[in-house]
Amino acid sequence: MHWRSFTAGAMVVLLLMAGSYLFIQGQKETSSHSSIEQVETAIPFDAVTITPLRVMYGKDVPFEGKVELRQAIAGKLAQKIIVVNFQATGEHADKSKINIVWENGEVETIYPGTKDRIFPPEKRAAQITVVGYSVRERRIFQDSNRKGNLNWEIHYEPVEL
Repeated sequence: MHWRSFTAGAMVVLLLMAGSYLFIQGQKETSSHSSIEQVETAIPFDAVTITPLRVMYGKDVPFEGKVELRQAIAGKLAQKIIVVNFQATGEHADKSKINIVWENGEVETIYPGTKDRIFPPEKRAAQITVVGYSVRERRIFQDSNRKGNLNWEIHYEPVEL
């Protein structure tokens, strides 16, 4: 009696496997027929314009005291600037900043904790500098430098004049 239940179970498993195999094969055949019916249309060469997007970033960049990290801009200017993230750690890290010097000489400052700051596309930056600050400030004695870390990510589009 024991061998009969085993045989019945084996037959059910075999039927399930064969059925699922046939079902999967049927799906593959129907999907291949629909791809043959597709018509490819030619896309004109100038239909799509790709603009290069550049990224400036630093991840866990260590520094001590005060440091200015000037970012290299591909091209003469940067436009469509997005500050995705700017974080700073250390003593008085709130004095860290990103300075953006615009084409007209105006300076804009971004402070730590900024996320997804989007600037107008018509504004173009001539220089971008990340400034880290981590100093123990004392009234009587000389200030002492402390260790800090910077994290930033800036997206932009280069401009050639």
